[in-house]
Amino acid sequence: MKIYNSMECVVEQRVNVLYDELIKNNAVWLSCDCENCRLDTMAFVLNRIPPKYIVSPRGINHALADGTLCQVNADIDTLAMEGIRLVSSSKRPTHNVKQKSSVEIKKQSTPSFFFPIFTGTILDGTTFEPLSNVSITLNKNGSPAKMIDASWQNPTTTFASTKGSYSFCVEPEAAAKIDEDKLFEFSIKVEAAGYESISFAFSVHLKSECFTEKKDLLFNSIKIQDLFLFPIGIYNPMED
Repeated sequence: MKIYNSMECVVEQRVNVLYDELIKNNAVWLSCDCENCRLDTMAFVLNRIPPKYIVSPRGINHALADGTLCQVNADIDTLAMEGIRLVSSSKRPTHNVKQKSSVEIKKQSTPSFFFPIFTGTILDGTTFEPLSNVSITLNKNGSPAKMIDASWQNPTTTFASTKGSYSFCVEPEAAAKIDEDKLFEFSIKVEAAGYESISFAFSVHLKSECFTEKKDLLFNSIKIQDLFLFPIGIYNPMED
């Protein structure tokens, strides 16, 4: 038995309807309506509305019969329009890239080291506010780490809409055997106009394994400590 969020179906339908209506009406501000942009908008909405969980198809009927659904639909439409405008104005550089990931390539029985997603946030050291337009490079063994596919950027950039956050998904590395232990050394280079650049090093201990359909690689993550940038000429206590 599986638990399903019935709002996913409702949000998907409403987002697609709104995109189609905007295209029909030739909305001049709509820069793209590709599948990735639509999915980004759906994720934006789903992260901002309460879920409605069901455990069987019959539950969908109860969810649709809910007396509050009209208000929910209105909220979805409002959030969807906000999401469409946001995604349209700040879509990722490779939003329309459709490329097979290295995880899909490695579905054979070859043992590999599967890296978690690395996430973090860049803040202004004087105001503690999130910083946008910051360039972050993830290095592995002294060189920029290769990403799992072209939808992940290295270096990547922070945006105001994502509150200074960044993420990397590193391509898996082949191993000689299953259960091989290895310590991987990484470093992050952070640069922004008007700020002193900084570097942060960390290590990850992994054990090799084989890819399986049940392995949810993209939901394994490590949060890097918050990193602070200080304006050029301002004292940085973290350097002591």
